[in-house]
Amino acid sequence: MKVLTSYSDGIDYCMASKYFSIAHLNKDSGILSMHRHQCYEFYFSLSGGRTFLIDERNYRIEPGNLFMINQHEKHQVLQLNASGPHERFAVFIDPGYLKTISTPKTDLTYCFSHRPEKFSHRLALNPSQQRRFTYYFNKLSTEEGFGQDVEERSTFAEFMVFMTKLTIDASLGDKTEDQRQYFNSKVADILTYIHHNIDSQLSIGEIAAHFYLSSSYLCRLFKKGTGTTINSYINTRRIELAQTLLAGGYSANEVYSMCGFNDYSNFFKAFTKKTGISPKKYAQNSLR
Repeated sequence: MKVLTSYSDGIDYCMASKYFSIAHLNKDSGILSMHRHQCYEFYFSLSGGRTFLIDERNYRIEPGNLFMINQHEKHQVLQLNASGPHERFAVFIDPGYLKTISTPKTDLTYCFSHRPEKFSHRLALNPSQQRRFTYYFNKLSTEEGFGQDVEERSTFAEFMVFMTKLTIDASLGDKTEDQRQYFNSKVADILTYIHHNIDSQLSIGEIAAHFYLSSSYLCRLFKKGTGTTINSYINTRRIELAQTLLAGGYSANEVYSMCGFNDYSNFFKAFTKKTGISPKKYAQNSLR
């Protein structure tokens, strides 16, 4: 895959190809204002001295920091008093493509859909993790040749498994290894089930029955594993899906049932509370 040298070119290629793109950037981005785009984004910084604004949160950028940004989050990098080039790697991913290579047991969209209350967009990678990230980036940069397209897709899938494991481990904090293994598998299964059934009227009782758990234990397990309640997570995922559908041209009256809401009134209240804007207004702004 060709390594791009422009932030905007990376976004444009990803959106046009409905695939993914990679960029190695050595100067400050041409996009200076707050913006968002219809791609998932990994932003791995090799230098520091800048500040990353993501929605209403500020992050100091240090060498080895990795940021994960979804298509709904506005963001901007500020140079402040930094001098010298700002070297970083960027990976842009089409959400639809990432969903197609996920499985019922392995939700590779987790890095971009997992947004609990205490979530951080930033991961501080240790030297070993930094080397592995760079290894995958360089492997994806392989020149054209026989079988390159197959190897490229295979390497990207391996890369996403690596990134998803990093994100899950970071969300579990200081739990023991046995706890990590249990939560990693069980909570990941629950998240995947929600992801694949988000358009239905999910309930705690239904999910608990599916996994042969009591409702109270399910809630405790989910809270410990994600830092948020199961109802809050479901609501957030539904609103994210609604935003994507509204931006894609569906009407508010069509969207609410496609996102698992039982009536428009509940959808309107939940959407407006979460985004600060009505569904119809959001759709109008997205189509401008």
